[in-house]
Amino acid sequence: MVNIRQFLRLLLLCFPVVVFVYSARAQGNVTGKVVDAEGIPIEGATVLVKGTTVSAGTDAEGQFSIAAQPDDWLVISSVGYKIQEVQAIAGTPITITLESDEQILDQVVVVGYGTQRKANVTGSIATLTVDEKMTSRSLSNVSSGLAGMLPGLAANQSRGMAGNNNANLMIRGLGTVNNSSPLIVVDGMPDVDINRLNMNDIESISVLKDATSSSVYGSRAANGVILITTKSGRGKEASITFNSTVAMQRPTKSFSFMADYPRALTLHQLSQRVNTLDANLLFKNGTIDQWMALGMIDPLRYPNTDWWDIILRDGAIQNYNLSATGGNDRSSFFFSGGMMDEKGLQINNDYTRYNARLNYDYKIRDNINIGARIQGNWSKYTYALEEGFTDDNASNTAGFDLQYAIAGITPYDPVSGYYGGVMAYNEDPQAYNPYTVYQNMLNRNNRQETNANVFLEWEFFEGLKAKVDGSLNYYNQFSWSANMPNTAYNFQGNRFGSRVYVGNNAGVSNATATGYKTLLNAQLNYNKTIAQNHRIGALFVFSEEFWYDRVQSGSRNDRLHPSLHEIDAALTDIQTAGGNSNNEGLRSFIGRLNYQAFDRYLFEFNFRYDGSSKFLEGSRFGFFPSAAIGWRFTEEGFLSALKNGVLNSGKLRASYGGLGNNSGVGRYEQQPTLASSPYIIGNQISRGFVNRKMVNPLLSWEKTTVLNLGLDLGWLNNRLTSELDYYDRLTTGMNRPSEMSIHLTGAYDAPRQNIGDLRNRGVEANITWAETRGDFNYSINLNGSYNTTVLEKWNEFLGRGTTFIGMPYHFVYTFEDIGIAQTWQDIYSNTPQGASPGDILRRDVNGDGRIDANDRVAYPHSQLDMPTTNFAMNSAVAWRGIDLAILLQGAAGRKNYWINNYNNVNFGNSRYASTWDHWYLPWSVENRNGEWPRLAGNANREETTFWLDDMSYLRLKNIQVGYSLPNNLLSRLRIRNFRVYLSAENLLTFTSYRGVDPESTATRNDMYPLTKSYTVGLNLSL
Repeated sequence: MVNIRQFLRLLLLCFPVVVFVYSARAQGNVTGKVVDAEGIPIEGATVLVKGTTVSAGTDAEGQFSIAAQPDDWLVISSVGYKIQEVQAIAGTPITITLESDEQILDQVVVVGYGTQRKANVTGSIATLTVDEKMTSRSLSNVSSGLAGMLPGLAANQSRGMAGNNNANLMIRGLGTVNNSSPLIVVDGMPDVDINRLNMNDIESISVLKDATSSSVYGSRAANGVILITTKSGRGKEASITFNSTVAMQRPTKSFSFMADYPRALTLHQLSQRVNTLDANLLFKNGTIDQWMALGMIDPLRYPNTDWWDIILRDGAIQNYNLSATGGNDRSSFFFSGGMMDEKGLQINNDYTRYNARLNYDYKIRDNINIGARIQGNWSKYTYALEEGFTDDNASNTAGFDLQYAIAGITPYDPVSGYYGGVMAYNEDPQAYNPYTVYQNMLNRNNRQETNANVFLEWEFFEGLKAKVDGSLNYYNQFSWSANMPNTAYNFQGNRFGSRVYVGNNAGVSNATATGYKTLLNAQLNYNKTIAQNHRIGALFVFSEEFWYDRVQSGSRNDRLHPSLHEIDAALTDIQTAGGNSNNEGLRSFIGRLNYQAFDRYLFEFNFRYDGSSKFLEGSRFGFFPSAAIGWRFTEEGFLSALKNGVLNSGKLRASYGGLGNNSGVGRYEQQPTLASSPYIIGNQISRGFVNRKMVNPLLSWEKTTVLNLGLDLGWLNNRLTSELDYYDRLTTGMNRPSEMSIHLTGAYDAPRQNIGDLRNRGVEANITWAETRGDFNYSINLNGSYNTTVLEKWNEFLGRGTTFIGMPYHFVYTFEDIGIAQTWQDIYSNTPQGASPGDILRRDVNGDGRIDANDRVAYPHSQLDMPTTNFAMNSAVAWRGIDLAILLQGAAGRKNYWINNYNNVNFGNSRYASTWDHWYLPWSVENRNGEWPRLAGNANREETTFWLDDMSYLRLKNIQVGYSLPNNLLSRLRIRNFRVYLSAENLLTFTSYRGVDPESTATRNDMYPLTKSYTVGLNLSL
């Protein structure tokens, strides 16, 4: 790994060079005025002496004064106007007229199967240009970098595990109770893994949020679409760019486990004394006293292990990227290669990814273009358990065992080579040594992917273009594990314990997954202007997609030597093998019609007709249309005075349409499936086949309709822009497993049915202020969204719980509590519930004299799984080569219970990994102000408002400061750009949530923390 200290020393040595490189030269004053085409003064325009950092800004009258020589050239720029260069004239005021830049005012937005001028977009689309502020962050994947960047897009990162720290992306809240993830499209290829892309390769990201913008992706666009466009060299001079970041990572927050075994045993005593006499306690005072005395002189046999110190480390992440780009009127290219290496906070949790990309375009003739987009990546991933420290998979017997990692176990003895186990008298022999698991039971995963796209575009005559493109997405993944034999060892008794982590007959397992997806598109695109004021556009696309996947696995026990990890290095006495394959097809017909009149009246119609192999004949095809209208009201003549004043641009948008979703249906869900089963034939048992499931021939697409109303405004020469949206989304016929008679459930799997309707409403706002004053420029972006869901229909029985008709999906439904009982009088004054002083008292809501499920209360404005509100502030400041960027991001409207394996106040009589909170916080007679209820109390782990936490938060997501060398120095050094910077990620979090992180899933295994990182980086362009 790069030595960070040496890198910082190098940067410090560079600063004197930067400071003293300037040479003084005689200057004169040049004055003038900057106006627009109508002679109106332009305030806030920047006047820069070309090749220097000398600049000035215009005042309210458009006037400026700047120090320059007669042979200097002045560069004048302002938001919404074309950049202009004029030669300085000493002693004579000059007047500079700037022309409106329609390309800036009406920037191009990437949409499905093409682009549109932003001013003419009628759908709801959020766009993001990936600049150096994005690529300068120490991110291991793209999804986690999208938090707070775009309104309506929520990026929730629940853990910081290397290789498994991507964010869960969701557009406009929960669209279905099935898979609600958006469709990812990269350079026209759907279903590309966003987290395996190189951030430095991305040029822009567009988020399609309503039916009009998404309907061209029909059956998979119900949850929105994210379009990613990678870089090209079109219109650029040849250049080479190198980017590098090195970061150190620390946990944002973690549990404080008790590295004091005698105190942990004392807690077991306190807990057991609730109903046990001292003479019958499991752990005697002598055991505790002995450990206290000998633990200071013999840590091998009487350890007080700090497990966090053993199994945690400082994380590190390195990013290196080298790219070359260039182009002319005939061809263009972009080539890049990158490496990302991440060392997780947990020992032996490592992830490395290599990326390479080549984008090439060539104009064969003036009307024929060809091109290719080729990308490959290769990753190596090492981990012990699926969730880092834990594993929710029921087949993993150690998945929840971190709660049993007692301090009285020695992790490892390098002298004997043994891994420690239980040694205290009466301790549970199944107590857990996490170090041996994270050291000897590792999983390794190697994956390679290739994405390739080639296209031919032919313009038959002006306005009519045909395009054919084909894509291939291929992957190959190899996973293996070869656990090292080890058994818990008792260093006091010099013998092995009863807990065997990996037996002596340890085996080896291999698994291979390989597959591909192909895509063929043929499209016609027609654009024509009629009578100057009318413009029509038409698009038709035929598309076919095909998926194929195969998995194979094999294992053998009894390796010939523990160091070997090939299957052939194990005996054949006990071995297993398995494998299967599956495929899927999708055929689509897509169309779009655009009409613009007088550059202010806008109309758009889209449709997609999809046929999926997942469904049976009669239900296979779905039609998904949409329509939208727009009105650029500031282009009206009667509003011309308003346009030349405060309000420069304004547009009303309205759209309505349908989308589909088939993600809840398996590839062979609708196919009859056979399973092996024993038969009795002639008093003998034989094996044969039986039907495994019942098929519902009427099962079809989930259907989603979306109404969207929007308003776009530009104020003060477009320095202030705002985008406001309201939407109403209804998903009908959600696919869910049905219920069957108890007489059938043992023989058949229940068929899926279209049984539920879910409505989703919300509002979004995106407000930006950007201004340049002389050599000082700054921008502030505020974006936010509010979203609620209502379950409107469910065709099966719903009992009382977090799912109910007319309520948000997974709303808070909880007991309310009165607090912790302090005295017996508190007990007698409330409804009987088996409580004692120190226990949580639940409220008898319905007053029937008992506490039961009827006393639970609904909180319809809070959701368990996700927040209702997301917000962010993204600000940037630059002055004479110094730049500062700050990203604040937060969420509100989510509540969940802080009840997990590590704050348990009713732990067992042995083998529990207590935290220091268990020592200081539980209620007792001596600690009546304790924040927790008493140990081993009654009903203190119920889902009550006592444990219900508000998971709202505000996070300093990123802050970075950089310095770029000035242009005159860059020209002397013959380089285009040189920037050094410092950056910090997840630096501060403000929340009332008591758990590890408010973005966590809040499950019993809420353990792996998010990371905060400190980065030093370099951007260099030649």
